[in-house]
Amino acid sequence: MTKTILVVDDDYLSRELLQAHLENALYRILLANSGERALTIAAADQPDLILMDVNMPGLTGYSTCMQLKQLPRTAHIPILLMTAMDDAENIRQAMQAGADGFISKPLDVRGMLNKIVSLTGS
Repeated sequence: MTKTILVVDDDYLSRELLQAHLENALYRILLANSGERALTIAAADQPDLILMDVNMPGLTGYSTCMQLKQLPRTAHIPILLMTAMDDAENIRQAMQAGADGFISKPLDVRGMLNKIVSLTGS
């Protein structure tokens, strides 16, 4: 069965690039351009994993992650947060927000896919 990944990033090119890499790896992709939209899509579509940028206008990736982890309908969904700021403080914030992992930008596609497989089982 094909796994579904929700990609959340306010940057159009980042979403398109992630979509291309993930579709090549045979995942079904849902796209959101904001944390607010991610909350709606995640509750309605129940993806197998959420791949979300940290720095977005409105709800940040941290805030969105915290809200998703507090909702019974989405609390079980693994979340990988992405950011170019990979210092210890940002990693700590990601874990405090309830993230299941952290990916540094620019993305190492093979490393990202390995993390996705470890969290989704395929």
